[in-house]
Amino acid sequence: MNNMGSALSTETDVVCKMQVDKKNAKFTSEYKGKEYYFCSLSCKKKFDEDPEKYLSFYGSRK
Repeated sequence: MNNMGSALSTETDVVCKMQVDKKNAKFTSEYKGKEYYFCSLSCKKKFDEDPEKYLSFYGSRK
């Protein structure tokens, strides 16, 4: 069975690192032209308050 479709429809919540289904995500933010997906309102609010904090941490782990 091919799970490629499900992998392409998920994004990592940059705050808590949980996988979020892009199609069903209730919480999103756009920052510098990129859409970010969140598992909860709490994660979205944390990101919105200081996006660079989470992106610099996330980027350093790539």
